[in-house]
Amino acid sequence: MLKILIASEDAERLAEISRLTAACGHVQLLRHQESPASLVMQANRLRGANALIIDQGSSGAAQMHGIESLREQHPDLPCILVTSVSHPDLLLRALRTGVRDVLAWPLDKVQLHSALSRLEANHVLQAENATRIISFISCKGGTGTSFVASNLGYALSAHEGKRVLLIDLNNQFSDTSYLVSDKTPPSTLPEVCSQIERMDDAFLEACLTRVHDGFDILAGASDPIKAGEIRKEQLEYILSVASPRYDFILFDIGQSVNPLSIAALDRSDRICVLVQPSIAYARTGRRLLDILHALHYGNEKIRVVVNRHGRRDELPRATLENVFGMKIFHMLPDDPSVTDLAISHGVPVTKEHKRSAIARALLSLGTALMAAPGDRKTQAADTSPLRRLFLRAKPTPANIA
Repeated sequence: MLKILIASEDAERLAEISRLTAACGHVQLLRHQESPASLVMQANRLRGANALIIDQGSSGAAQMHGIESLREQHPDLPCILVTSVSHPDLLLRALRTGVRDVLAWPLDKVQLHSALSRLEANHVLQAENATRIISFISCKGGTGTSFVASNLGYALSAHEGKRVLLIDLNNQFSDTSYLVSDKTPPSTLPEVCSQIERMDDAFLEACLTRVHDGFDILAGASDPIKAGEIRKEQLEYILSVASPRYDFILFDIGQSVNPLSIAALDRSDRICVLVQPSIAYARTGRRLLDILHALHYGNEKIRVVVNRHGRRDELPRATLENVFGMKIFHMLPDDPSVTDLAISHGVPVTKEHKRSAIARALLSLGTALMAAPGDRKTQAADTSPLRRLFLRAKPTPANIA
C-alpha cells in the first residue's frame, strides 16, 4: 500500500485530488495545504511518504522553482505533478526534475489511476521496516481495552525488543498511561494537536510518556470536549512523524466510532475487537462487528479477542463464534487478583507478575500479532452480508440461547 503525500495551496483542489486518489484504492493519504515548495522544510512528512502528488496550480514558473528544489533534495521519492499550465517549457522542466507523470487539471480519474498503478508497480515494499498499526476497540464499557492495549505494548517492547508507541484515542477521560506508569504525562493528544505546526521528532519526543526503553505513550484527552476538537488531518500528521521511529503503533480507541477513530481504523493492519464471554457482550459485540463490516473492514483485518475467559457463567467458545460469525483469535484469562494489583500500582503485569496466567496470555497474544499479515489466515465462519451503517431496520439478533 502506497503512502501518498498530496501538496496544494488550494483547499478545494487538495480535497478533489485527495478524493480521486482515495477512490483508486490501496493508498494512505497525507495532506499538505501549503505551497509545494514548503515541503522542503517538512522532512518528517516526506520521510513517512512513499510518493508525492504536487498540485502546481496556476502560478507556473514561480512554483516550478520550488518544485525543482524539492526534487533535488528528494530525488528518490516518486512524484506526480498536477498542473493547470500546458506550456511545453514548464512540462519539460518538470520531467527533467524526475517527475514520473504530469497530469492536467481538471484531473481525470482514469489517468490518475494509471499513474498510481505505475508507481505501485515500481515501488518495492520493505515489509521488514514497515510499522505495524493495531487498533483496540470494544463494544461495551469495562471490556478491558485500555488494560490490554497498554500491557501488550509493554510486552512487545520489554520481551520482544520492539519499539512501540501507544496512542490513547479514548475520548472519555482517558487514563491509559496510568495503567502501566505512575508518571504524569508531559502532554496530551489534544495539546499536541493544538500545536501541530511544531510537530517534529524533538517535539514528539517531549510530549510522550516513557514507560520503558522502547515503549512510549501519547496520553489521551482528560477533557471529552477537547477530545472532540482533534481533527483527522492532525492525527495523520502525527503518524507521519511517528511511524519511522516505531515497529508498532497501537491505538486504544475504546468504544468510539467517529471520524477520528475511523481514520485510525483505516490505517490499521489489525483491528482487535475486545469482548467478554457473556450474553451482554455477545449482543453488542455482534453489533460492533456489523458496523465494522459496513465500513468495509473485512474479516482478514478483524480479530476477536475475548477477555476475562474462565468464569463459570460464561458462554461457550463455540456459541460466541456462532454469534460473531468468525473464529475467536485469542482468549485472555480472568485473573482478577493479578490485574487489580497491577492496575492499582500502575505497573505492567508482565513486569511484576511474569508467571501469572494473564501475563503468559498477553505474551502469547503479542506473538500472534507479530506474525506478518499474510502468515495467519482468518478462519471465518458463515458471515451475514454487509449491512449499511445505521440501517433503520434492526438486524436480526443471533440466537445465543
